[in-house]
Amino acid sequence: MDYKHEQLVDMDVPMAKNGDGEAFGRLIHKNKHSMYRIAKSILKNEYDAEDAIGAAILHAYAKIYSLRKNENFSHWLLKILINECYAIIRKRTKEIYTSEFIAAQGTYEDKHNDDELTNSLNYLEDDQKIVVILFYYEDMSLKDISKTLHVPEGTVKSRLYRAKGKLRDILGNSI
Repeated sequence: MDYKHEQLVDMDVPMAKNGDGEAFGRLIHKNKHSMYRIAKSILKNEYDAEDAIGAAILHAYAKIYSLRKNENFSHWLLKILINECYAIIRKRTKEIYTSEFIAAQGTYEDKHNDDELTNSLNYLEDDQKIVVILFYYEDMSLKDISKTLHVPEGTVKSRLYRAKGKLRDILGNSI
């Protein structure tokens, strides 16, 4: 992304806070791959991931005026998404499934799905998986992950350390 485009994106946050729907749409477009990857990794179900993303977008649009720092938009949006994912998980534990669902065709495919490391993430606990995704795939700092997940930075470090150990066991010494 070039500097001129980056400036445009930065201008979109205040515009979106003032009710500009197109600016909000550009912000969502910029974050759509991260949102999908995170939702799919937490929920492991295409339908639920799409539901969580839709709910997160609606929630963010309704509450964008409450965003304190414009530069924190992406972290704020991802935190809303993570909360929506966990709400779906809580709801799912209360439901009784009576039939199988047919997988959606023509939906967005994560380009990382074939990666052996990405597939290995499914063997991690959810709290470890989300830290790995945010750190390695979204290039978030430990401090930013700590703020996004509302946990101490030391907790983020220990989850990342444990996750890397488990991944090393799963994949051998190839990581």
